[in-house]
Amino acid sequence: MRVEEVVGPRGEPLDATNLIEEIYEAAVVPERWAGVLDRLAARAGGVGTILFAASPNRFQWTSSKAIHAVTAEWVASPFAAENLRGRRLVPLYEPRFLTDLDAITPDEIEQDPFYRDFLRPRGWGWCVGTSIRSTSGDSIVFSIERLHADGPVPRETAAALDQFRPHLARASIISARLGLERARASVAALELVGLPAAIITGRHSALAANDLIVKCAAFEIGAFDRVRLTDPAANERLQRHLDAAGDAGLSFPIRASGGRPAFVAHLVPLRRAGLDVFSGAAQLFYLTEVGRGEAPSAAILEALFDLSPAEAKVTRLLLAGGTVAGIASSHGIRPETVRGQLKSVFAKTGVRRQAELIQLLGGIQAPGTPGFGLSGVAGIGTRG
Repeated sequence: MRVEEVVGPRGEPLDATNLIEEIYEAAVVPERWAGVLDRLAARAGGVGTILFAASPNRFQWTSSKAIHAVTAEWVASPFAAENLRGRRLVPLYEPRFLTDLDAITPDEIEQDPFYRDFLRPRGWGWCVGTSIRSTSGDSIVFSIERLHADGPVPRETAAALDQFRPHLARASIISARLGLERARASVAALELVGLPAAIITGRHSALAANDLIVKCAAFEIGAFDRVRLTDPAANERLQRHLDAAGDAGLSFPIRASGGRPAFVAHLVPLRRAGLDVFSGAAQLFYLTEVGRGEAPSAAILEALFDLSPAEAKVTRLLLAGGTVAGIASSHGIRPETVRGQLKSVFAKTGVRRQAELIQLLGGIQAPGTPGFGLSGVAGIGTRG
């Protein structure tokens, strides 16, 4: 293979050998993908590179930092699911980099809503990219975005990028395999400490699950590996949160039913680094069982339900047998303040009345030290 030497927009040398080495480093160190995406963009005179994985069951992405905001706008828009590039370029698994003009005519570009109404108002308008079919059947796409004012990407520029395509393809396969192994290791580690757990993709399917959650009566894996909860209200809340695909974590109750104990379900977003884009891992889902016994500590309440210190304190006093009037009197605050804090607690725990809150949190059995429910898994594949 001939490795070409090219220069950047300021005439600086862009060594191809170094970039190839960085591509393989990124395959095992996901934080390195950001640098790889930037260097690919520099070679095409672009403003940044988008890396995404798409299939009927998932869509996940990362990008160069410089274009992250606009990429997020695109992902949140209807154009992420339907656009002319996606119809014409993404399905072309040709072993080379393609430009807009390789599959779309200038007249079509001028009339297309994606180019006219989304790309050009943001200064964008041209791209050069390649699609790679992963071993799981996903389309792995590297799309280098170029400003409209800079004109179409020359064909010779696209051809110069072709030398990197086989390395990107191999790195994608390595990243996907390592991401899957990491997901399996994460849920296996949680099983060792007694937590039913699964890794969920951005399209609601289970990427990995331990035996504890597979056997749990509150949890099901259905067609296409889609996850659901057997409690209708809890399942609705789970699916709504997964649909939002937000970066915020979530804890919510699953009521006891038919001899099955009550649980608290937890969703922890995974970092959007290379391994997670390739593997599809989006959320860590795990369960803690609710039992009877001593009222849980404020630390556990804060961790499990994202309560403020004041909300956690009022909740624990209520679980210990206190009343609104008694809590207010003993702590020198107004009853309205206590009721306001409890109203916030109700919203966070998904209950409507004090009796339901007491029934739900009669005692939380969480392994390890107080606060384990959140801090005990923070280092297993989650955001750094």
